[in-house]
Amino acid sequence: MKDLNVDAHIAVLHTKVDSLIEKQKELTQRVRANEKVVAAVTLLGTVVIAIIGAGYFAPKAEACSPRLDGEPTYCPPWDDVILRDPPDQPITKEPTLDYSNGQMETEEFRWDAGTLIQKLRDWESEKNRTPVEDSINNALADMESLYGSDGSTK
Repeated sequence: MKDLNVDAHIAVLHTKVDSLIEKQKELTQRVRANEKVVAAVTLLGTVVIAIIGAGYFAPKAEACSPRLDGEPTYCPPWDDVILRDPPDQPITKEPTLDYSNGQMETEEFRWDAGTLIQKLRDWESEKNRTPVEDSINNALADMESLYGSDGSTK
């Protein structure tokens, strides 16, 4: 009788364990379904924010499309920086500012990546360059500090 009681108790416990395992599987499926919904909503929100942000904060494009009738296409100048000479010809010159007289002059210019990169490097070096007078004065001061001064002002 005691064995039957123990066997019945084990059977009840086994049934409870089986029901708990089933409940765990059900809860796991619910969690996975919730994770999919959260991921989908997050993706949708991110896409909507990206589209709204790109449309609202992006500068307006001033595109110039080729004409459909095959005639030459002339696009408007961008920010009045690129000059045309004469105005009905395509852009072939780059404006440069002559600092001595404040005049804008043009020089022939190629529109390729290497030239643009070199122009950027030249501009940065000009911006950060030490003036020639300062370089000469610093060199003279260094020479005088190393070798002493003979009293000459030349």
